[in-house]
Amino acid sequence: VEIEKLKKDIESKDKEIMITITEQKTTFVEIEKLKKDIESKDNEIKKIKQETQVKQKQIVEQINENKEEQTQNIINTSSTSDLELVSSLKLNKTFTGHTSYVWSIDYSKFDNFQFICSGSNDETVRVWDIDNNKQIQSFNGHSSYVNCVKFSSYHYHNNRQNVICSSSYDKTIRFWDFKHNKQLQILNGHTSSVNGIEFSPFNGSRYLCSGSGDNTIRLWDVETSKSLHIFNGHTNR
Repeated sequence: VEIEKLKKDIESKDKEIMITITEQKTTFVEIEKLKKDIESKDNEIKKIKQETQVKQKQIVEQINENKEEQTQNIINTSSTSDLELVSSLKLNKTFTGHTSYVWSIDYSKFDNFQFICSGSNDETVRVWDIDNNKQIQSFNGHSSYVNCVKFSSYHYHNNRQNVICSSSYDKTIRFWDFKHNKQLQILNGHTSSVNGIEFSPFNGSRYLCSGSGDNTIRLWDVETSKSLHIFNGHTNR
């Protein structure tokens, strides 16, 4: 009886072993299949990457070709336009009067009349009537070279005055009413040549900035003739 029981136990164990082996084989097959699937997907991904890189390269090359073509078209167009412009240029008018170098000019319209003002090494500020091709004023108030001149839109829009602002090597900034032939204001403060001036594009051109050989930039209130601020950052003229 015990022998029979032992045989049955052995048979049962054999069956369990066979089942386990079968399951392991199935698992192994599934793993191998999964590996092949992964490998196949990897190959697909690599192929897609390669195709994408080729496409990107083609797109970049096309963009560069288009850029070169557009640039060349712009160059060709600009060159043609420039040549046409140069060939069409001609001397219209000549204003003679200064006795030395002219350092600065400005253009403006007052009451539908066109004017040019000029500042010169001969220490004068002059005003020219473009329509009638003649000098209408000459101001001799500066004691040295006139470096920069600007028409003052502030005076015209606020007081209907025809005014020029000038800066000079004599360290001053001056305002001239060329309709009534008189000096209006003098701005003092710089300790060296005032080389450049510019009216503000805001607040109706009420403010003026000036650059000087004293290494400073100053901001002025044209209405009050006061220096509002001094900028000291520069280390040379």
